[in-house]
Amino acid sequence: QPAFYEAFGLTVVEAMTCGLPTFATNHGGPAEIIEHGVSGFHIDPYHPDQASELLVDFFQRCKEDPNHWNKVSDGGLQRIYERYTWKIYSERLMTLAGVYSFWKYVSKLERRETRRYLEMFYILKFRDLANSVPIAKDDAN
Repeated sequence: QPAFYEAFGLTVVEAMTCGLPTFATNHGGPAEIIEHGVSGFHIDPYHPDQASELLVDFFQRCKEDPNHWNKVSDGGLQRIYERYTWKIYSERLMTLAGVYSFWKYVSKLERRETRRYLEMFYILKFRDLANSVPIAKDDAN
């Protein structure tokens, strides 16, 4: 997956879940998902020569040691089972939902006091700052 940038890397997770040794960009989510040399490999799409050398080296090592493929494959599966299962995701999501609900309740985000504070801030500080910004004028040219 040689993308210049990948926000998360669902395709990386899917490939690792299938037990495939995975090569993915080192820009974005895959940099966190893959442990380089253990559960897959990071490649820099801006340096294709280095990426191709990494691929050639991997397949050469697989040719010399047939267990090398399985070692990387098992490392990828282990990484997925430790960090990227549905159970782990859903538990984190429920925890965050609970934390957000708790803070929304105790901080009174939508209460009258907050609105009054913001109105006061606008009147005392922001309005004068906004009025001091010069108005842009179009050139006659």
